[in-house]
Amino acid sequence: MKTLNDIPYGHAHPLQRPANPYEDRTLRKNIEYANNNGDCVINVGAGYHRPVPGDTVDEKELNEYLAKELHRARAIQAKRLAMKMAFERRRESGILTGNTGTLRRVE
Repeated sequence: MKTLNDIPYGHAHPLQRPANPYEDRTLRKNIEYANNNGDCVINVGAGYHRPVPGDTVDEKELNEYLAKELHRARAIQAKRLAMKMAFERRRESGILTGNTGTLRRVE
């Protein structure tokens, strides 16, 4: 099984994602944990690696990765706000008041 210790520094020889879905999910969870606790592991398509400061390719890939993460975060924030506003509009207009909370089967 591939581990965090297998992830190299630099973009030249990145670690490929495991083909086994369980191993892939485990590695991705470990990378997420490591990135939240002082590590810096990225994947911009070629595989996992730790970018090296001063390497222009690595720095470009890190900036690309960080931009994608920021875009995802903003998209989640926008969706959350839209959902909350839709719910509040329903509350204010009285839509669904008297709803029993049970689903009816449509035939």
